[in-house]
This record gives sequence, C-alpha cells and structure tokens, in this order.
Amino acid sequence: MENESKFCPKCGTKVKADAKFCPKCGNKFIDMVAGNSESEESERPAPQPLRSTGKKSFRHRNWLIAGIITAVLLVVTITIAGSIITKQQTQAKKAAMIQSSQLKESIKKKKQAKENHIEKQLAHESVDVVTDMIQNDWDLDAECDDVTITSSYGDNQYGGYASVSDDDGDQTTVDVTVTNVKYDHNVSVEIDGDGHDTLDNTFNTYDDEDDVDDY
Repeated sequence: MENESKFCPKCGTKVKADAKFCPKCGNKFIDMVAGNSESEESERPAPQPLRSTGKKSFRHRNWLIAGIITAVLLVVTITIAGSIITKQQTQAKKAAMIQSSQLKESIKKKKQAKENHIEKQLAHESVDVVTDMIQNDWDLDAECDDVTITSSYGDNQYGGYASVSDDDGDQTTVDVTVTNVKYDHNVSVEIDGDGHDTLDNTFNTYDDEDDVDDY
C-alpha cells in the first residue's frame, strides 16, 4: 500500500493512494474515494444464483429407468414361463391322449381276439351239431362240412352259414344262428328261414336211397 499513489485532480500533485487531502492545494479526496468505491462496487459482477447440480434428478431418473427395465424383464419372464408351462401342459395332454388311445386300441384288439377265438370255437363245435340235425332229425344223407360265423347278435348269439354236402357231390349253404349256451357249456344251432326246404330239395333221404337200392 505504501508504494501506491494517486494524483490530485485539482493541482496534479502526486500523493499517497490513501490520502484524503492534497498536501499542496488542500483538495479533499473523500468524495473521490467514495465514488471510486461506488464505481468498484458497481463494476463487481452480480452474484450468480447457485446452480443445481442435478444429481438428485439424475439419480431419480436412473431409478425410474431401472424400474421400467425390471418391469419389462418381469413381464417377459412371466410370458416366457407361461408359454413354456402351456406348451408342457399341451404336450402332456397330447401324450396322455395318445396313451389313452393306445390303451383303448389294445383293449379293443384283445377283445376282438377273444371274440374271434370264441367264434372259431363255436363254429368248430357247430359242425357236429348241424350234421346231427341233418342226419338224425331230418333223415338226410348229407353232412356239414364247415360253419362260418359272420356276425354277432349279442346275448351270446351269432349269425353265419353252414356248408353242407353229400357223397354224390351235391352241396349247398344254409343260414344258421349259433347260440353259446354258457351255463350248459354247449352250442345250440338253428337253421334259419327256408334252410330246411333247401336241404330237402338238394339231398336225398335215407329212405330214398333204400328204395333205389331195392331196384
């Protein structure tokens, strides 16, 4: 401060910077100092308002973005999981249906095989029954060669036909109804419709043959 100086605006004398009067002309420097002070004050930049750093807002925004991403990932995860579960359930249901269908088919085949076995056994046993009926009940010189069962009527009854022939080469077929008499372990056979007439017109009776032999 001791080396600083100023000049008197009135006489130009060099004086100390903090002098209040000019030692030569007596000019008062008070107003000038006050003016300079006011000038300096006016030249000082006005204080700027403190700017917000925005860290709080930035953190809030980050949390918001993280929440949205988490929600999206959660929805995607639930959707994918639901799709996988639905697919697994569909596959399990399909497998169960296939298994059920295969089981039904297996049961059906076993039942059909059993039915075929029964029909074959009944057809075999019916041959002797038809032959006995033709020869002993109707006195015809013929015999049953085979019985074929073609359908089931229910209640242990079956429909089919019997092939009948004689030693002369005559042959015919007649419709029959075969009944599986389970309680008696036996087979009952009925010749349907005009089967009796067909057999009478096709084959000779034993009495006819005896008459032929007499001649």
